[in-house]
Amino acid sequence: MPRRFLVPGSLLLALLLFTTSGLSGRANTKSKSTSKQPKDFSHYVEIAGASKVGTEQCAQCHAQTSKLYRRSPHFVREVECEQCHGPGSLHVEAGGYSKESRDKIVSFRDRKPEEANGACLSCHSKSEHVKNWFSGAHAAQDLKCIDCHTIHGEKSADLESLAQQNTRCLQCHKKQEAESTLPYHHPIREAKMSCNDCHDPHGGSAGNNLTATNANQLCFRCHAEFKGPFSYQHPPVNEDCQKCHAVHGSPNQNMLAISQPALCLQCHSAHHNGASTPLVDRCTNCHNQIHGSDTPSATGGSVLMDK
Repeated sequence: MPRRFLVPGSLLLALLLFTTSGLSGRANTKSKSTSKQPKDFSHYVEIAGASKVGTEQCAQCHAQTSKLYRRSPHFVREVECEQCHGPGSLHVEAGGYSKESRDKIVSFRDRKPEEANGACLSCHSKSEHVKNWFSGAHAAQDLKCIDCHTIHGEKSADLESLAQQNTRCLQCHKKQEAESTLPYHHPIREAKMSCNDCHDPHGGSAGNNLTATNANQLCFRCHAEFKGPFSYQHPPVNEDCQKCHAVHGSPNQNMLAISQPALCLQCHSAHHNGASTPLVDRCTNCHNQIHGSDTPSATGGSVLMDK
């Protein structure tokens, strides 16, 4: 009797061990395939067959650049020429100024964006502020780091004034530059804030390189009084501030995308004066809590007034 149950029991145990082993193997395979390994960018500053010649050798031909470099943040951090440009022996042997010699050194100006930026990322890939670079709009447009950052100069972008930072952004973003000159705008041109307060130039987790998950979260950082929650909400406020506001500048008060009452009339029918003629005054003369209200109206609900 006991022998009759021995074989099925052994088979069951073997099957269980096989299944567990298979699942474990698949789990390990999945773990290996989905684990994200940091990319190594060191090959972008390697030059086959070349050896280092030292910073003093570089300075013999690049005297002016070397002079400027001594006042740069890279120099303060003891970054030497060949850490960014690669070993220079073949460049020196080729004469230093010919096209052939430029091919023997990492020239950021002459290299493709991927290669030029790769040289920067050989050090900066571990920096927190560039972690989203490859998902950002600037990378998609093949911008080089040197399009915004001065590598050898006295100042880099992170040491510039707000006015200088904004000028760098607006030299490409002409539409936003024009909007910043309109009567109502965020204080960009007055240098009381910078483009970087809202946008991450190295790529953000949201669209348009925003530094917040969405536009509303970004707006409420400074305009928290409009966030609520309110007993009576105004739906567009919850959905997207940009439904009513032109965030880079507007000819209309409060940066409205369209002047009142036309803006409100896009969603709401107007009051009439008794002769079927709509009132044309500002809606906010009466409805002054348009972002939301806790005050009910006499007839129930709310008409977004403060009394």
